[in-house]
Amino acid sequence: MVRTSFFFVSCAFAGTSAAFAFGPPQVSLARKIDSKLHIFGGLGDAFKNDDSLGERKNDGLSGGPKYNEQVTINGKPIKVVVGQAVKVAANSARVKIPYNCQQGDCGTCMIKMNGRKVKACQSKIPSGKCTIQTL
Repeated sequence: MVRTSFFFVSCAFAGTSAAFAFGPPQVSLARKIDSKLHIFGGLGDAFKNDDSLGERKNDGLSGGPKYNEQVTINGKPIKVVVGQAVKVAANSARVKIPYNCQQGDCGTCMIKMNGRKVKACQSKIPSGKCTIQTL
């Protein structure tokens, strides 16, 4: 009984499984495989540049960032971007300013900018001359 059931099971799998087939695998040459997109009629040309757009322009800022070279932090002259945060400018000049909340609530980041006490975590670099002193 066990032999006959094994025989029937092996015969059933022999017709459908390539594990029992002998010789090289059969390859169908009727269908050619390609890597083009065939979605909705083919989107192969969808990502090409459109000639009606004109010449390609340089990406990014057209005039570049506006720099301020008249900034000093503790007497050290630095070149920074106008509107940049004071804490980023101080880090680039390797000047340590203590921060706790970084929202302007605690007041540990107080500095003197052009003679006025301000919070470094909320201040931005102006476009003119700027002198920053840590307290």
